[in-house]
Amino acid sequence: MSIAPRILAWFLLIGALTAAPAAWSAGPFPYRLPRGASVDPDAVTVVGQPQKHHIVRYENLYQIARQYDLGFYELANDHRNLDHFYLPWDTDLDIPTQWIIPERSSYPGYLLNVAELRGYRFFPEKGEVYTFPIGIGVLDYKSPVGKHFRVQSKSVNPGWHIPKGLQAKYGMSYMPPGDDCPVGSRWMGLSHYGLHGTHAPMGVGRLVSHGCIRHYPEDIEKLFDMTPVGATVDVIYEPVKLGFLKGRIFVEVHEDIYSKVPDMLKYAMTRVSDRGLGGRINWTKFLQAVAEQSGAPVDISK
Repeated sequence: MSIAPRILAWFLLIGALTAAPAAWSAGPFPYRLPRGASVDPDAVTVVGQPQKHHIVRYENLYQIARQYDLGFYELANDHRNLDHFYLPWDTDLDIPTQWIIPERSSYPGYLLNVAELRGYRFFPEKGEVYTFPIGIGVLDYKSPVGKHFRVQSKSVNPGWHIPKGLQAKYGMSYMPPGDDCPVGSRWMGLSHYGLHGTHAPMGVGRLVSHGCIRHYPEDIEKLFDMTPVGATVDVIYEPVKLGFLKGRIFVEVHEDIYSKVPDMLKYAMTRVSDRGLGGRINWTKFLQAVAEQSGAPVDISK
């Protein structure tokens, strides 16, 4: 490739990663929890629809993920054979914009499933849910799981009070608002953790933070506007989800990114057994889904 096309490619990449808003918003989606322990034909806990994207020249997985409001791992795990930056242009790419909402008897305002790097903003009175990809804590600074929070504060164009362990790196204890501020344009405080935006969208859908939860700039603005101070926020770790749609049974299996599940197959089988679904599923499809851990819903109905 000559110099001019390379320069054009990098300008296109930088522009897409720093400025392009998501073209496909994740919600609101209607949902309906199952009644009873068996399969409720009216239950809707699988939301969204898979899509297709026609790849054009100079596109990359980071750009496409953001366009469809996906985290990077969500798209990359579904296409593990592809180079992140050199895609086979003029071909179609499967876009996994379908999810199983985590199973709960009732929902908080915002439910963060660290295991799948995704959050779910529920409106139970409407039977609707929005869902957003998130960036979470690195292995040395894991995001808290099994915790219940409330939104304690909200700030527009916040500064960043830098953790002591990072102050030497940045040469300061406080970074003022601006384009270089890692917390982005919105902050929602949860104790000493927070939900916020980012100045580096490529980190959404990856392990990147010191425990806080990052969102795409366009997503945190939506979440900020629809989430008042006092709203409940639960943080869970659920790599195996079971869902229902049109009387069919689905499973969604994610990689154990924080190494909390010693035996994923045993864990997944326990989830099926606890739900009383052992006699209702195709075990071959189930075992394949557990082995592949693609992060996308798989129909395992018998």
